[in-house]
Amino acid sequence: MKPWRNVASDPAYGSLVRQYAQKLLSWRLEHHERTLTVNGCSKAYSMTGWRIGFAGGPAAVIKAMAKLQSQSTSNPCSIAQAAATAALNGPQDFLAERNAAFERRRDLVVSMLNQINGVHCPRPEGAFYVYPDVSGLIGKQTPGGKVIDSDATLIDYFLDEVRVAAVHGEAFGLSPAFRISYATSEAALTEACQRIQTACAALR
Repeated sequence: MKPWRNVASDPAYGSLVRQYAQKLLSWRLEHHERTLTVNGCSKAYSMTGWRIGFAGGPAAVIKAMAKLQSQSTSNPCSIAQAAATAALNGPQDFLAERNAAFERRRDLVVSMLNQINGVHCPRPEGAFYVYPDVSGLIGKQTPGGKVIDSDATLIDYFLDEVRVAAVHGEAFGLSPAFRISYATSEAALTEACQRIQTACAALR
């Protein structure tokens, strides 16, 4: 395998990926002249609506990026910029606390989904989503007689039958599967997974 000559990194979930942040930092320190890093405040600092992103890399690349962006979109307001500055320069200890909470939620969801016959939920190493494989449910029928012929049909069934919203895996190239975010309370996740268990148990 040929060695990498240049690397472009988009670590939006960097602080939420186990062991990722340290590996990326080590690479950037050693190969800074060949590394472009694009990031933002949406994930790590829960500032999704503020729409603040930033990049670091070789000066010539950054200059070209700034020239291009200035002619397309360069509209972060001063309030959002000040908020991002406070987030990046402020205390970072909450990130470890939040990651610990995410890990508890992840383990809860993975455990509950893996209790369902026909579902296999891998344990993710980062971010806050699970993508359970539902191959074992394809071909089954709902209590109303509708055949579960795809993951899209399955999540429609979840929504109609037990009022749980999910995203079908085809949208992420992971069909047959679906995506659930565990960026919410353990109580809400427990309730949602129990409802999914009930809906799947009713399939024949």
